[in-house]
Amino acid sequence: MRVLRELGLVLVGCSAVTALAIPPAYADSGFAGSWTATDVIDGSSITLSIQGAGPRYSAREVDAAASVCDGAPASLTGGGKAEGDVLEIRMTLQCLPGGNIFRGQFPFVFFYDAGTDTLTDGDGVLYSRAD
Repeated sequence: MRVLRELGLVLVGCSAVTALAIPPAYADSGFAGSWTATDVIDGSSITLSIQGAGPRYSAREVDAAASVCDGAPASLTGGGKAEGDVLEIRMTLQCLPGGNIFRGQFPFVFFYDAGTDTLTDGDGVLYSRAD
């Protein structure tokens, strides 16, 4: 009986060490959720929704007045992969309502700052958590 109890304690200890040793690429990075920002180019409002966990995420961004759509709203959707505090997503852009769908996918990079719980994209746009 004592051997079984000691074996149980060893297994619990190993489980705790394994739980703490999650590689950074698969740790909960804080990307998932709803975000808001202001476009640094034209001052329009941006909303961003990210779902997923581990290395795989999907995202939808809506720009209220996209320059590429002559000031009409734009929707970008896509998926990608996170490594540590960097999320790379390839997105398809569509002008709204029911406008042009741009052929090809555009790369977007988001950097997560755990200290401020914010995202910054490759253009320097700062996203704050909305939820």
